Amino acid sequence: MKVQLNITQNLKNQFEHYFKLKQVNGEYFLNASIGGGMGMRFLEFPGQMEFYHFKKSYFKVPIQMKSVNPVNSNWLLIHINLSKTKQQKRTADGLIDFQKHLPIGMLLYGPGLEIDTLLPPNIEMELASIHFSHAFLNSYFDNWKSVIDLTKNLVYDDLDYQLENVLYKALTTMKDKMVCHANVLHFMDLFLKKLSAHSKTTNNKGLHSEDVKNLFSASIYLRNPTDRTTPSIEELAVIAKMGKTKFKSSFKQLFGNTPFQYRNKIRMEFAQEELVVKGKSPTELSYDLGFSHPSNFTTAYKKYFGELPSSKK
Repeated sequence: MKVQLNITQNLKNQFEHYFKLKQVNGEYFLNASIGGGMGMRFLEFPGQMEFYHFKKSYFKVPIQMKSVNPVNSNWLLIHINLSKTKQQKRTADGLIDFQKHLPIGMLLYGPGLEIDTLLPPNIEMELASIHFSHAFLNSYFDNWKSVIDLTKNLVYDDLDYQLENVLYKALTTMKDKMVCHANVLHFMDLFLKKLSAHSKTTNNKGLHSEDVKNLFSASIYLRNPTDRTTPSIEELAVIAKMGKTKFKSSFKQLFGNTPFQYRNKIRMEFAQEELVVKGKSPTELSYDLGFSHPSNFTTAYKKYFGELPSSKK
């Protein structure tokens, strides 16, 4: 089945046309002859923005999808793979592996892009998309043109812990449009800040693209803040297909932190979120994070944030 999406047009209308979506209680489901799964949710926000969650679903037939964004387009699309299933996309520059937590977990479709995706049958997928115009960016971000390079038709990035955490908040609040909108705006703010940081650094200069991919693969094992078992440097180096010395220097070059600092950042930011949003106590968090005693957690938190966790209560 061949599908061609025009990024300048409303995506929901195009999905309805191609996939014969049926609406049930605000959710859209694939026609049974085409596929099945948990449906798609869609919200439209002020300022020309659309937010999509393609829940876990599958196609019964292979889908050949071409997404086109004309050169003069004022629209952009952030496409995020939330499943462990790899999608293979083809552009004029070659093939792209698109998969959660790999270097390419998020794609930003810019003007002048044509990208082809082959979706095999009976493979479970889950995706989120944010479709927005220059009008949206002008409304909220004064300096966005210094961050988003419109001469690039495709920008990719990884779905780091902070972005993933905020994205899931947006996905789980889609029944409350105002709260969801706030979460999507938070995600966009973090995303633009990440792009801005990348434009000001040459951290990956000199790193082979395969090394970058392997470093991201190793970093996955450091991203679960409540995981009690953290791989050693030696084990991470094996995952990254590098020697220990090269791994340590390359990891710091790419991420700006040592593996320990990288993991500690994720754990402390998780702790702060749990304190503020869920109202957890320092004692509860010390257990969740595997500290041997609450005082050890308090010391680590103060060292990172410069304040006691009790100040967030």
